[in-house]
Amino acid sequence: MPAVNLPDLRDLIDDLVRDAVLWVTPTQRDRAIELALVRYSADRPRQVVEDVTTEDGVTVPLPEGWVQGESLLQTVECPVVSPPVPLEADAWAVWRTPTGEVIGLLQAATPGATARLHYTAPHVVDAASSTVPKAHREAVACYAASLLAEQIATAHASAQDSTIAADRVDQAHPAREWSARAKAYRNRYFATLGIDISAQGVEQPRIDAAGVVVDLNLPTSHGRGRLYRRR
Repeated sequence: MPAVNLPDLRDLIDDLVRDAVLWVTPTQRDRAIELALVRYSADRPRQVVEDVTTEDGVTVPLPEGWVQGESLLQTVECPVVSPPVPLEADAWAVWRTPTGEVIGLLQAATPGATARLHYTAPHVVDAASSTVPKAHREAVACYAASLLAEQIATAHASAQDSTIAADRVDQAHPAREWSARAKAYRNRYFATLGIDISAQGVEQPRIDAAGVVVDLNLPTSHGRGRLYRRR
């Protein structure tokens, strides 16, 4: 079975919220898929390996799959040998320039050498392909369905009826049902990815490592220091 693509995700989500056709538009569904991919990319970022050429032996061009502000550089191999010998973590850094992010080698390599970059990138899904592995396609669909179920629950809860009180009580039931579905779908996502949740189904807070900014005081051609940033 191939990796999930956009039509597959849409079908899976339609199955999960099948009896809510009048409450969910195709635009809302696609927006939920986009948000689910953002969440999944944060929890399980795509691992990418790409070779680039360092023309001056000091700076390394960003790889084609790099996404500014989202990708994280994990390791650098330069030179590329077999078996791999990654550079020490303090031998490279990423810094910002007015035109974007730049990868720099703190120990110059041979100009024209190949550098192998290991980095993360967001997942992508289109009509024909996807970077989401088969094992997680249902999880991504469940997270998108949970967002839609929350919207449906809110719509039912906000619905007004001017008839008898009993009718208003009946209207509250779909809101509770969809709220429960949203929680169940979200918990299926967490369970599949091994994310800890509390007894109430609330995600446990994550502590992400903070970025470190280091002034290496390396002079440029103008005699100015460069500001390096390691994530």
